[in-house]
Amino acid sequence: PSFADVPVDQWAFKYIEFCKDHGIVGGYWDGYHPDWLVTRDQMAVFIARALAGGQPALATYTPPATPSFPDVPSDFWAYAAIEYCHAHNVVHGYWDGYHPEIVVTRDQMAAFIARAFGLLL
Repeated sequence: PSFADVPVDQWAFKYIEFCKDHGIVGGYWDGYHPDWLVTRDQMAVFIARALAGGQPALATYTPPATPSFPDVPSDFWAYAAIEYCHAHNVVHGYWDGYHPEIVVTRDQMAAFIARAFGLLL
């Protein structure tokens, strides 16, 4: 296992390992923390990496100089990923910004995945 807190018998082990091996997810200094909630900024990073073909490919993306959302400045840690997802019509903001700190619900995640990978009917 790549992460001490994701043993081979954990139900999502193969998915986490696949995503790690393809540069989509990473861990923290002390593990992966599979039970932690995901926020909108983290979700955008996962989706952008998956769409781009991994973190090295995403790193070649040049985001716009002017932010699309007032609460995601160009020096925000997930700026490029959020802008990448916005440019690919995966994410939209709220009336007053993107709100990267909001936890993503399961229904929202389904919508983001469907938009990202063209799974809409």
